[in-house]
Amino acid sequence: MTVRLIALALILCTLAGFAPVPYGSKILFVGGTDVPGPVQEFAWRVVETHCNYQRYELEQRSFWAYDTRVTKVDGAVAYTIKIISELAWQKSEPPALIEMTIVRDDGLRITALKSTFVGCAASLRAVWPPILRSDDSGESYSSGTM
Repeated sequence: MTVRLIALALILCTLAGFAPVPYGSKILFVGGTDVPGPVQEFAWRVVETHCNYQRYELEQRSFWAYDTRVTKVDGAVAYTIKIISELAWQKSEPPALIEMTIVRDDGLRITALKSTFVGCAASLRAVWPPILRSDDSGESYSSGTM
């Protein structure tokens, strides 16, 4: 009984360090992170739209931001986010690692996207919020900013 109580307390303490899921993001960030909510939401949209996951896989997997870095570049702020994604119930499959850099200047845009164990590809036209017009692929972009 005591061992179970201690195990439960350790699990709760570990989870307490993670912030609740803000906005529309399903990526868990450490509490008190320097990554603002809109950037967290954009990071989730990048995972949804640029990584090779089926809709049901996005619901089954957990996404944890295990390393974040904030730097200033030419008057803009760059957020480098490293994410681990795994299926909690299937430990035989290696976790996917996703690393992205999002720049916040006039809007939000992705400037780098790398991954292992899942295919992710960055579109140089990916911006947030989507503005102006849309091309045939359905992606929104801003003319002149990319």
